[in-house]
Amino acid sequence: AGLLGEEPMELQEFAQLFKLVLSQYDVGTIPVSLDRVNAGEAARLGNREVKALFFLGADDGAVPQVAPAPGLFTDDDRSLLSSFGLELSPQLADKLDREMTIVYEACARPSHWLTVSWAAMDPQGEEKRPSFLVSRLRLLFPQNPLLREQDMSGAFRLSAPGPAVELAGRYPQVRRILSGRAEYAPRVRRMEDALHAERGSLSPEAVQRLYGRRVPMSASRMDKYQSCHFSYFMQYGLNAKARRTAGFQAPEYGTFVHYVLEHVLQDPACRVGDGSGGWSYDRERARRLIREIMERYIAEELGGLENKTPRFLYLFQRLVRPVTQMVENVLDELGASQFRPIAFELGFGAKGELPPVELTVDGITVSISGFVDRLDGWVHNGRLYLRVVDYKTGRKSFDLTEVWNGLGLQMLLYLFTLEDQGSALYHREVTPAGVLYLPAREATVQGRRDMDEAERRKRADAELRRRGLILDDPEVVEAMESPGEEGLRFLPLRVSGRTGAITGDALVSAERLGRLKVHTQRILREIARELSAGNIAADPFWRGPEKNACLYCDYAAACHFEEGRGGDRVRYLPALDGEAFWQAVAAEETEK
Repeated sequence: AGLLGEEPMELQEFAQLFKLVLSQYDVGTIPVSLDRVNAGEAARLGNREVKALFFLGADDGAVPQVAPAPGLFTDDDRSLLSSFGLELSPQLADKLDREMTIVYEACARPSHWLTVSWAAMDPQGEEKRPSFLVSRLRLLFPQNPLLREQDMSGAFRLSAPGPAVELAGRYPQVRRILSGRAEYAPRVRRMEDALHAERGSLSPEAVQRLYGRRVPMSASRMDKYQSCHFSYFMQYGLNAKARRTAGFQAPEYGTFVHYVLEHVLQDPACRVGDGSGGWSYDRERARRLIREIMERYIAEELGGLENKTPRFLYLFQRLVRPVTQMVENVLDELGASQFRPIAFELGFGAKGELPPVELTVDGITVSISGFVDRLDGWVHNGRLYLRVVDYKTGRKSFDLTEVWNGLGLQMLLYLFTLEDQGSALYHREVTPAGVLYLPAREATVQGRRDMDEAERRKRADAELRRRGLILDDPEVVEAMESPGEEGLRFLPLRVSGRTGAITGDALVSAERLGRLKVHTQRILREIARELSAGNIAADPFWRGPEKNACLYCDYAAACHFEEGRGGDRVRYLPALDGEAFWQAVAAEETEK
């Protein structure tokens, strides 16, 4: 408007100019000035002298603000290319020099007053440490005091009404003062009401409106509900969604691994009988097949690689080795086993081959649907022994403590449903043979440089060893894996070198599997009962500072969990070893 004035123009031309103006406007830019205070990044404030400067955020994670640039080249690579006359972006050392210069210029700018501050904790409650700048300034000016918020009793925050409102809940006298100011009185009244507020519970009408009579469940939903009732209510009751950074994400590693495993195991090239009930395969032929399937995935699922960045191509190529290693490990396992994959992505639910797992309590029906990654079977004496296999790309493992508390029940629920419904699907009497987590990830081996291949493979096998439960039947264990000279390579069991006896916590009798089936049904009844009662308590599970429901919760900002206030409480999950778990399950059945 300042340039064009009253100049007339066509609508199309004006629209183009208007779009150009909008494209140059950055909403996130800090204003150049706030009243009489210039605010901005240290590198952008220029070199003019100021009387006072407030250096904010001087913690060791921000000052110096230097991080390795993402890319394929290291600093050594950049130095080598620079020697050939190929100058790339600055190296880490150059960036550090520039950052130190900026910090020095900023601190030397004020003529009367310099204040350097940093946060004691981040928004997640983690402690923050001061940067090198603080220690150097204290060395130069030892007479200057170091002030902490807790030492000032909040006085500096109480000097302005806005920050004082945040402390009004802690200081009754502050609430009284702010109540006398018309602009803050309503907020103080709401704060006093909130002091006595509780989360409460949903009414039967609210339960039906939010969830309905039939509540759909999946394995992840069950884990969410058992982890924290309030978090489940936020995600699946209110459908609240956490803020996400906009952008395109690369395909998930788990989806890719599932695709490769399913297609490799279904291909005839990797299913050659050796006459003994096991499989044999040509390793080089299998590797070519894996590469072909990966290229098929690229073409069908990613639309080719023509428009992908070089970094994306490089990272994708890095997946070839770990995926090949993991698939070969699975093929080796099947070569030593008489169990055969009979289904992939076996569905439970409306669109699956089997009905959903359902249970009705107090008018609420919990309906669990989902997929089994792989189902293995072995026919013996006219019976079909079934083993549920779940691929895990992360570090999650089978944990009896979590099973006791209703977490990680997916495989067990599907196994017991197959026990009840599998005969109609496979036309044989079905016996549950066990459940196994298969680590679908690269085995990272720590060892010596002179370590031979046999030792390296032994350590890699230990990383990829399955976890779960196996029916305590010698014929079933023998069918799952025939012990070699070094014992069992894949199953989480031990072979006695003296007697040849196979032992391990993973072995469970048919009687114990039956009790476990009753336990999982009890967990389902509890979930249905609590849903019907409208339970939305903030009661996160806790197994330590690094393993709890609050650690990565998307709803912490809405929850404001506070132990002991408004019914908020932590559910501590004490660890249970194998024998303690089975004793608890047996006692549970006795009480019933």
